[in-house]
Amino acid sequence: MHSIAKVEKYALGIRLAAQLRMEQSIANLIDEQPWLDALDPIQKGLREWLSKSKPVKNALHGVWLQHPLHPALIAIPVGAWTVAAVLDALDNPAADACIGIGILGALASAVTGITDWTETDYRAKKIGAVHGSLNLIATTLYTASWIMRGDEERRRAAKALSMVAFAIANSSAWLGGHLSFGEQVGVDHTATADSTKPERFTAVIDAADLKEGKPTRVIADGVAVCLVKRGETIHAITDTCPHLGGPLSEGKLHGDVIQCPWHGSELSIVDGHVVNGPTTYDARCFDVRVRAGKVEVRAATKQASS
Repeated sequence: MHSIAKVEKYALGIRLAAQLRMEQSIANLIDEQPWLDALDPIQKGLREWLSKSKPVKNALHGVWLQHPLHPALIAIPVGAWTVAAVLDALDNPAADACIGIGILGALASAVTGITDWTETDYRAKKIGAVHGSLNLIATTLYTASWIMRGDEERRRAAKALSMVAFAIANSSAWLGGHLSFGEQVGVDHTATADSTKPERFTAVIDAADLKEGKPTRVIADGVAVCLVKRGETIHAITDTCPHLGGPLSEGKLHGDVIQCPWHGSELSIVDGHVVNGPTTYDARCFDVRVRAGKVEVRAATKQASS
C-alpha cells in the first residue's frame, strides 16, 4: 500500500508539472504577440478617464470592500451560465432567465475588470486583454442566444450558440485564474510568510541619518520597510505596495499619505489604510522606537511595549 501511495503521489506531481508547463506556455504565447501592444493607448486613455473621479475608480477597484470587486462579481455570470447549461440539457425554459442574469452580471464584472486592467503591466496586461476579449465574445454570443430564444423555431440554434459561448467563457475564466495565481494580479503583495517579522525590535538605521519628511527604505530581518520622520514621530509601513509590489519609499509624500510610484496607490503612513486605489489592501505597519541613537522596528503588536 505504501508503494502504491508513492506511485500515485509521483503521478500527481507529473500531472501538476505538466499543467504548469502548459499554463506558462499559453501565457508566454500571449505575451509574444506584438499586436497586443497596440492596446497601450487605449489602456492609457481609460486610466486617465477613470482617474478623473477617484471615488468612482476606488469603488470599481473595490477599496470599499477591502477586496478586489471584479473577482467577486465574476461569480454571477459564471454561476448563472453554468446553471443555464444544465437547464438547457434538461430542456428547461428557466435557462433563458439564467442567461439573462449572466449577461447582466457580465456587464457589471466587465466594468470592474477594465478598471483593474488599466493598472496592469507587462505580460499581465496582454493576458488581461485576451481575457477581456474572450469575455466580450462570450457575452455577445449569449446575448444573441437569449434574443433567439424568443423564437421557438430558432431555439435549438440558440442552445447551440450558448454552448459555444459557455466554452469560451470557461476558457476566459481559466485565464482569469492565471492572472490571479500566476501573475499575482489582485492579490495582497504584502501577505507573505514574513508578515510577523521582525518579531523583536531590530535596529535599521542611525536616527541622525533619517531625514525629515523623506521616505527611506530600510531592511529589518529581510523585510523591506519604509520609514517617514515627522517631527518627533517616526512612521513605518511596509515598503512593498500591496497592489503590485511597487517601492513606496520611491513615491511622493503628500502630508501623511504616500503615493506608489508604479500605479498611484495612496496609503496612509500613520496606520497604512488605503486612501486611494488601485490597491484594495492596507499596508502593513510596524512598531518604531529609538534606542541608543538607532531607529528600531518590529512587527506591529496590539499593545507595543518599550
